[in-house]
Amino acid sequence: MSDLPPLASLQEFSARLGYTPEGVEAERAEALLDEASELIRDEAGEDWVDSDSGLGLVPRRVVKICLAVAYRAFVNPEALTQRGIGDSNKSYDRTRREGGEAVYLTEAERKAIRRAAGASTFTAVTLTSPYSGEGVVDSLAGS
Repeated sequence: MSDLPPLASLQEFSARLGYTPEGVEAERAEALLDEASELIRDEAGEDWVDSDSGLGLVPRRVVKICLAVAYRAFVNPEALTQRGIGDSNKSYDRTRREGGEAVYLTEAERKAIRRAAGASTFTAVTLTSPYSGEGVVDSLAGS
């Protein structure tokens, strides 16, 4: 995956899971934490890495989202939204993702990540009135 450390630890993930995964399960959990962290960093535009000590101060909400994303994929690796026993029905795509990707961010998680990273969907715009005369004076001065 990434050379960056995951945004949440295996210990924190184990607390959410209710037991400490070992062996192959621990490797899978770490891989899911890495993948969730990568998605979160892409969304946030922030890596939360301190060049001196590794992982920097990660907002608590971001850690919680990382754990939720990894947990969701860990307990439901096929990303099923429904399953039937008679005639073996399965259903994926409730969230409009083809193939049922197990590691994904919900829209609410995306918004919370952007807020935690200080990103905003609002952009400040400065308008100049054509009636202020500023543009006319500047253009006349250049002639």
